[in-house]
Amino acid sequence: MNKFLLGRLLMMSIAASFTISTPYAAAESVQDGRTAQDRRFIAGGIGLDESEQMKSMARDFTLSITVAAKSGAYLADSHVTIHDVRGKIVLDTQLDAPYLLVDLAAGKYNIEATRQGKKQQQSVDIAEGRRAKIGFSFDVPVDRARENSPNQ
Repeated sequence: MNKFLLGRLLMMSIAASFTISTPYAAAESVQDGRTAQDRRFIAGGIGLDESEQMKSMARDFTLSITVAAKSGAYLADSHVTIHDVRGKIVLDTQLDAPYLLVDLAAGKYNIEATRQGKKQQQSVDIAEGRRAKIGFSFDVPVDRARENSPNQ
């Protein structure tokens, strides 16, 4: 075996072992970051495996946000802004996936989700040691096409 091929195989095996040992590395679309409160957030959920991974990680976060169509289909390409009770922005992020998990401190928050210019708002009160879950549901063309379908 030539040295070049051996080197490539070594690099691939190192990359594969890193992916297996790092829980979030396997999911390419997972976004991991920090809020203005210096608390962790993760966004992801593209595909079945990543969606199941996000659901299982939700227990480690105080707030779980899901963005979906009214039909129930998960949506990507939305923007989420979280404000604390004083109106200060805690998190302002573009989502390329349907799930957003945020470790917020106890308190009241206003959450705004925007998709294709349409905004929705919800409020949440996170109690100490408790978790909250909210969902945003948008009307999308696929939903409207099903409503107008002659086969229904």
